[in-house]
This record gives sequence, C-alpha cells and structure tokens, in this order.
Amino acid sequence: MESVGRAEQQISLAALQQHDPYITSIADVTGQVALYSFSPKANEWEKTNIEGTLFVYKRAASPYHGFTIVNRLNMHNLVEPVNKDMEFQLHEPFLLYRNANCEYNFF
Repeated sequence: MESVGRAEQQISLAALQQHDPYITSIADVTGQVALYSFSPKANEWEKTNIEGTLFVYKRAASPYHGFTIVNRLNMHNLVEPVNKDMEFQLHEPFLLYRNANCEYNFF
C-alpha cells in the first residue's frame, strides 16, 4: 500500500509541475475542500466555484511554499504562494487566510 501512495504522489507532483516547474515536493494533501471568499459588499462568506483536492507544496524558487486546489468543478484552479504577507487562522475544521491582495478566504 505504501508504494501505491508514493506512486500516486509522484503522479500528482508531475501534474503540479506542469503548471509550476519549481515545485519540488508535496508537503501535504487533503482530498476534498471547498473555497469560500468574504464579500465586503454583502458582508458575508460566499461559496466560490472552486472545490477539489488541496496540495501544499515546496518550491525551489521564491516563494518557497505554496498551495493549490485542483478544481473539480471547472478548469480554474486556486494557486496561492505562501509569503510573509499572508495571515492564517485555524478554526477547526476551517482554515481562514488573508492573501497578499487582502482577500479573505477559508476552506
């Protein structure tokens, strides 16, 4: 079973590297997440059209970490570089974050 997991991880890594050749390894994977964004205009959380597998990865170039949601609903994946401008808050089972564009999201 362990070799099957490694084989699947290598396939996933190769697929991620098609979009970002600087990805060197997958740090963690979550099978199913849905992304929500905060709408200041409506003053509420709204479900986006992004849901699928979450990959946290390491990169060989700056920024050295990032995460992506490979979207099952359409061809638009979420790609977020992790840098000093990001803020995270864990409210289990949710992870809230603010990215460099000051957009608030959670999954």
